[in-house]
Amino acid sequence: MKIKLLLPAIIFLFVGLQAANSQENKTKEENKEGTAGQDGKAGKKKSADISINFGKDDKSDTLDNENKKVRYPRSFGGITFTRVDWGFSRLSDEGSFTLSDDNQFMSYKKSSNFGFDVAQYGIRFTDRFKVYLSAGFEWNYWRLKNDVLLLQDQTPIETENLDPDGKFKKNVFTSTYLRLPLTFELRSHQLNNGKRVKLAFGAMTGVLLKGTQRLKSDKYGKQKFKDTYNLQTFQYGPFVRLGYDNFGIFAKYYMNDLFEKSPEQENLRNLAFGLTLGF
Repeated sequence: MKIKLLLPAIIFLFVGLQAANSQENKTKEENKEGTAGQDGKAGKKKSADISINFGKDDKSDTLDNENKKVRYPRSFGGITFTRVDWGFSRLSDEGSFTLSDDNQFMSYKKSSNFGFDVAQYGIRFTDRFKVYLSAGFEWNYWRLKNDVLLLQDQTPIETENLDPDGKFKKNVFTSTYLRLPLTFELRSHQLNNGKRVKLAFGAMTGVLLKGTQRLKSDKYGKQKFKDTYNLQTFQYGPFVRLGYDNFGIFAKYYMNDLFEKSPEQENLRNLAFGLTLGF
């Protein structure tokens, strides 16, 4: 499924699950408040989560039994669906966003970065600090300006011009990675509304799964090519997230080159930034 079709589906899934979860939480809170009112105590307002978890969850402050405090350190982990990043992907060439002549084949009309986590394991040391390792997937999407074809099975990377009579309407190059971020997360005390301010940072690593080029033209119709295209086999770099409650912003910079074994593309690197859901 194409990313542009997958993303709306995921967003609709989030909205549906969040609505159901919010309604359920609201009902529970109303029941608690009613009971608390009879006892002369006010119910505590909680923040709803935008995530799906199967496993040992990272509960916030107290266990189900409100008289028993959570003990630290404590571990958590399992299958999840959270930390959905959606934003822009920008290429840096020798520190400049203007591409050199050797890298003009990567000039793009628009670009995007999309990813999410599907598994995690970590340790919460205190109410304010935790460390966790997660795994997920990440895509970088570039809609190229020029009618060029990246050749398969070529090292270093080579390109050729497309048929000028093809009338190409779309030329999209995509990289797909298994991402493996190590995260250190800090959060503020619980505010009056039950929400928190959060700061997360760490190392974002990734293992290449595939590269893809998709073409669309009047003459040839839809075409799809798959190869590694000398994309970096293992990418790494720092990242940071800053958020409030379940929403935030992110930035990540990959410190190694976009392509490997391709000297002309040395110091062509990827920078991504945007919004995070389920923080």
